Amino acid sequence: MLIFVLIVVPTYTLEHSETKEGDTDTFWPEFELPGDYIIGGLLQIHSDAHYHSDLPETPRCLNFSVNGYRHLQAMKFAVEEINNSTELLPSVTLGYQIFDSCATSINVKAALEFILGNSTQGAESCHDFKGCRPELLAVLGPWSSDGAIAVASILQLFHIPQVSFGASSDELSDKVQYPSFFRTIPSDLKQAEAMVLLIQRFGWNWISVIASDNQYGQNGKRRVVELASERQICVAFQGLIHDPGLKQEIINMITYMSLSEANVIILFASQLYARAFFQAAVEVNVTGKIWILSESSFGNITASDILKAKTTGTFLSIGVKPGQMPGFGEFLIKSMATQSPAINQKHLISVKETENSKVNRQENCAQLCSECQYFTSATVQALLGSSVWSISFNVYAAMYAVAHALHQVLNCHSGSCDKPRAFLQSQLLEGLKKVNFTLHNNLIYFDENGNPPMGYEIIAWDTQNESSPMKVIGSYRPNPGRLIINESLIKWNSPTGLVPMSNCSRECDPGQWKKRDTFHSCCFVCIDCPAGTFEINDECVNCSLQQWSPEKSLTCYDRAVVYLQWGSNISIALSVMASAGFLTMVGITLVFVIHLNTPVVKAAGGRLCFLMLFTLASGCCSVFLFIGKPNNFICRVRWPLFTVSFTVCLACIFVRSFQIVCIFKMATKLPKAYDYWVKYNGLYVFVFASTSISAINCSVWMVQEPIVTVSNYNLSQKEIFLLCTTDNDLSIFLSGFLYNGLLGCLCFVFAFLGKDLPKNYNEAKCISFSMVLYIASWSCCILVIASGFRQYLPLAQALAALLSLFGILVAYFLPKCYIILFKPQCNTTVFFQSCIQDYTKNRAA
Repeated sequence: MLIFVLIVVPTYTLEHSETKEGDTDTFWPEFELPGDYIIGGLLQIHSDAHYHSDLPETPRCLNFSVNGYRHLQAMKFAVEEINNSTELLPSVTLGYQIFDSCATSINVKAALEFILGNSTQGAESCHDFKGCRPELLAVLGPWSSDGAIAVASILQLFHIPQVSFGASSDELSDKVQYPSFFRTIPSDLKQAEAMVLLIQRFGWNWISVIASDNQYGQNGKRRVVELASERQICVAFQGLIHDPGLKQEIINMITYMSLSEANVIILFASQLYARAFFQAAVEVNVTGKIWILSESSFGNITASDILKAKTTGTFLSIGVKPGQMPGFGEFLIKSMATQSPAINQKHLISVKETENSKVNRQENCAQLCSECQYFTSATVQALLGSSVWSISFNVYAAMYAVAHALHQVLNCHSGSCDKPRAFLQSQLLEGLKKVNFTLHNNLIYFDENGNPPMGYEIIAWDTQNESSPMKVIGSYRPNPGRLIINESLIKWNSPTGLVPMSNCSRECDPGQWKKRDTFHSCCFVCIDCPAGTFEINDECVNCSLQQWSPEKSLTCYDRAVVYLQWGSNISIALSVMASAGFLTMVGITLVFVIHLNTPVVKAAGGRLCFLMLFTLASGCCSVFLFIGKPNNFICRVRWPLFTVSFTVCLACIFVRSFQIVCIFKMATKLPKAYDYWVKYNGLYVFVFASTSISAINCSVWMVQEPIVTVSNYNLSQKEIFLLCTTDNDLSIFLSGFLYNGLLGCLCFVFAFLGKDLPKNYNEAKCISFSMVLYIASWSCCILVIASGFRQYLPLAQALAALLSLFGILVAYFLPKCYIILFKPQCNTTVFFQSCIQDYTKNRAA
């Protein structure tokens, strides 16, 4: 911005330009007022500018602005009140020098005029800015952000405070770039937040953002888009109005914007741009939209404009909060009556505009205003049409802020103020940072960024009410941002009269999740959450294994816990069978104890039979562990208890069969081997070794921390099945089953080798029967695991254990008890010797 100043300064003639012959504009002397301290004013009394040529000369201001004239009078009114006050600045008078800021170039020239034209050293001595000491105390304005940025870049070089009443660009909050800038209007960051909160309030998330191609519009659009993105609001279309005079370009942009189908349109534009945009929207016949206007877009819209645009939809706007200025209305009438003789305080009449006379004096053309002298009745009604003031109050408050800062610097008290010979604007700059006062119930101060604590009004346009179409429906309060809306005051211009929708996709039903359809997060397809999941925050989350849910569910339900309960019929049957087996083994044990020295008991294994019966009884006890609710202890114990017990039993049967075969067939052929077997207790060594291998295998199960888990093969079911499992439970189960199966096969082999032995020692049939029953029953368990019906696994394991135990009990022990109890003649040494002799004779034959 400094480069811009260095280029512009030489091109402008600082002397007042002559009024050309034939001009109709006349100089208005009340643009200036002498005083002890001069305040500069940049007020937009005209809304447009006309350049006579391409040369860098001051343009001509056109199109008289009622609002700008009101701002001018608000500044004069504040100066008059301050000068008449005996408390604020006693014995001190304020003056002003005002320029019509209808163009940025005039703002720049005015800033240079403030510095050079009012310097105590004169323009020639400080043309390079060295040693300049401007007499100007502070500058109020300009209204536009572009103009304020240009002026602030110049004034900050001399630490001249600048207080704007309408420049809301958030860029001006940067105190590094603009250290001397203050304002009495909230920044666009707050305005953008108010707009986004308004969108959130009505549940819209699909919007278009249109802005003017200047600092105000570009910064405002950027803030709206940033805040919208942070709050999950998608911007379907963004557009810039480059030139309000390019009508066809605006129409093309509106046509392209309509393709997005976004019903909410945010317009963040300066006044001329906004007016041109609305005229194009009416011409294109845009309908059914919700328009949200920034305070600048709304500022120049009239009631007639609203009525013309009523078919385009519903209008909501952000408005600057008004303030009360008692006596300002009367001051306006007095001022107009002074300038136009046809107006007095009692009667306002329409007067015909008279011809302007030439003026022979040299004055700045930015201080020419013919409309300020001759008013029509329409102008008067526009000026006095409101009892509350918004931007005008901001001008009024800015003037009072400067006065309060000056009050501190001049150390005013007891009806007098100090008047230092040398007064530095930097002192006033520091004073402005500290001001804190109440002005007609409005708190005025500046935060660290030079921004005021003011909020906004939310305004709705009632197109059906031609006399008073604008209605305040709520407010926005900053720090933190809060929006208060009375929705009942809004009349929605929609077919149903209800709040229109503006969403890329309809909201999903409860129990559905959003699958993004495009790169916009607001555009999605709704999909039902599958069974076994529930919807939370637009996502399908899996239920825990202890819960279930149907499709499109919002919650999970606890499953019914299923296991082999003690009171069920099948559990009772298993308990009875296990108890019967246990009691039978106890009875067999008693029979074998009583007949321990009989040939039948000795042939069955002698004392080794008691070990077999003990392990079979232990196996029967393990069946009870498969019934009832499992826990970690039961899961660790029940499978190892049965497996190790059955291993011991099979090992005993094997060594018994091996020993008999050795006696009858191998002892004579391998006498030394048999001697070693007997000498070193090969029988017990083999049983111990076999049992140790099985115990080691089962210890893996116990070390791996078996846990109680659930069957998770069909999560739509309403039941869970408590099971004992580990990560590799199938492999551990197969290893135990295959090891015992190997022992069973060895038993079968040696039983087959002894099939021709005396019938007292021939166990081939019974061992074959028990081994086939064992393999068949546990193979069924493997099928249950592999087929996925694990809920039946505890029952299958209990039945397989009982069948395996009863197979040995029935095929091996009961026949021997039958001989002992019912055929005692066959349980004699003589009978056994006769059987051996018959075997020997038959073998010899």
